Amino acid sequence: MTLRDGSSLASSATASLLRRMAAGALMGGLAITSLAGCSGGDDPVTENTELDDDGDGEVTPEEVMAGAKEKLDATSGVTIRLSTDDEPDEGDYLASAEGTLIADPPAFEGDVAGRVMGAEASDIAVVSVGGNLYVEVPVLGWQIYEPGDFCAPDPAALLDPDTGVSPVLTATEGLEEGESELGGDDNEETLTPFTGTVPGDTVRNILPCAEGDEFDAKYRVDADGFLTEAEITGEFFPGMAAITYVIAVEEYDVEQEISAPE
Repeated sequence: MTLRDGSSLASSATASLLRRMAAGALMGGLAITSLAGCSGGDDPVTENTELDDDGDGEVTPEEVMAGAKEKLDATSGVTIRLSTDDEPDEGDYLASAEGTLIADPPAFEGDVAGRVMGAEASDIAVVSVGGNLYVEVPVLGWQIYEPGDFCAPDPAALLDPDTGVSPVLTATEGLEEGESELGGDDNEETLTPFTGTVPGDTVRNILPCAEGDEFDAKYRVDADGFLTEAEITGEFFPGMAAITYVIAVEEYDVEQEISAPE
């Protein structure tokens, strides 16, 4: 763990960073690499008839998002990675986050990094379990916080089917399908991009401090209907210009026991 500005900032810096953690947990990263047009691989997700809920022979973007939500709601857990290439000239922000989310019992374990009170912070360990946030603060060691102390939800609850990440998918408006492309391991998976806008009120269910009225979204879904990446752009933090976060869902059906630090 590194704080360039000295350990005296530890406690307040941690609180400031936690206010930004929701964006890290939201949907919730790897920078997206430009990929060539699809050739080979599986059929696009819109040809997956299992997602044709109304049986009309056509898989719509809305049906794809509904299917992706169901898969997130059904998983035992996921590993996620988040990052942004946008670094504001001033102000606190979340640069990256990665970790594991478990659905039952709800839990999160991972690391975050960013700028807090003008100081660069990296490898800050965070555990959320049993309704408490445990943060490894420089010098002080593990400290306990309640999620309600910050402008952020409990990251352990982000797989909740009603109030977590997955409802963002089905709340996305104006969905449009893009041209399928190859990606994933060894560029062997067919990924289909979808774009749309997410109402600010929906984002505020995840990040109460979000300022924007709406957020631009771009999702990538594999041929089986699993969300693999989400790119969200908008005004996440008060007084800060719009930034883009990219979240990669790297693995589904993760099973891991997460407990409070000793």
